[in-house]
Amino acid sequence: MFAEAWPDKQFVQQPVGQLPWGHNLVLLTKLKTAEERQAYAQKALENGGSRNMLMMQIETRLLERQGTAVTNFSNACQNPNPTLPASCLKITLMCC
Repeated sequence: MFAEAWPDKQFVQQPVGQLPWGHNLVLLTKLKTAEERQAYAQKALENGGSRNMLMMQIETRLLERQGTAVTNFSNACQNPNPTLPASCLKITLMCC
């Protein structure tokens, strides 16, 4: 009800406040900047992962790697819409 009355995001609790205490400890001990902590907290909320999953994402620098993988979809695909295979793959990976 409160969120419906004031839909502006300034009244919504920050991602770090929505995570369990153990997740917050990981964010505090493993990351140096507030921007990194905020980004990984947001990602943890989106994925709903465990504390161990969050630690693995931080250790493998998930946010730095995301979207930088080399792909040959645009060259190998004869589809008129070359982004279609990539978006299908992304949906498939997200569902698993």
